[in-house]
Amino acid sequence: MVDAARYREQGSLLIPELFTREEMDALRADAWSVFRRQLERRGYVGAGVVSEQELTSALAAYFTEHTAEFANCGKQIQHLISLHRLSLDTRVTGVIAALGLEAPNVAVRPVVFFNHPSLARDEHYWKTPPHQDWRSMQGSLDSVVVWVAMVDVDGSLGPLEVVPGSHLGGLKAERFAHGFGEVDAYADKDFTAVPMAQGDALFFSSFLVHRSGTNTSAALRWSAQFRFNDLAETSFVDRGYPHSFVYRSVDELLTPDFPTPEDVRQAFA
Repeated sequence: MVDAARYREQGSLLIPELFTREEMDALRADAWSVFRRQLERRGYVGAGVVSEQELTSALAAYFTEHTAEFANCGKQIQHLISLHRLSLDTRVTGVIAALGLEAPNVAVRPVVFFNHPSLARDEHYWKTPPHQDWRSMQGSLDSVVVWVAMVDVDGSLGPLEVVPGSHLGGLKAERFAHGFGEVDAYADKDFTAVPMAQGDALFFSSFLVHRSGTNTSAALRWSAQFRFNDLAETSFVDRGYPHSFVYRSVDELLTPDFPTPEDVRQAFA
């Protein structure tokens, strides 16, 4: 049962066990497989059985020594078929519809986050400041964000922290920095931590003020995010469906002098 009235009042709604632990393990394994191929190529891990703890340690070294490749892996993870399939699962879209979105539409491609201080050049890459997602989305007023815990996110992993009811204050972002509409209007006492078990999903208004907790553990905080607009929301229609995300290809060849005709022939051999 989806408590839409509570969602409208609080600005968020936690749905326990929306996904199974097995589904979250499979998605995380898919994401690790992207890194694993590069970690093996670079000699950080062998081809045999490697624990997740060992992978995490190797990943920190890979991030430090091959930052551009690390970023490329992160980009590829955002295009995993398993991620996109889960984002459009009827369990997600069913809750979205129950929350009142008449014509839900994907606002931006789904994302996987793997946050830890050892994998960040600056703090905002692993611990986001208080912000509202609507400032980056600029979509329908009833747009919804879905935050899925891919692992158990308890106190040590830095669970999401929200300001209940803050969505009703409208847009409060004082500035836009690092892709976030940052908000200064609330004190620490205003935030409530939302610990989540693996597979739980928090549905919240894009106007809800929220931030990351502090990950004090040695593990990565794995999460997925899906965002939806409502094509039937009046203001969105009247504004001509603005879209704030820009996708384009780069002009230059990323690998100079590649591919040669022989490279192509080998691919089809």
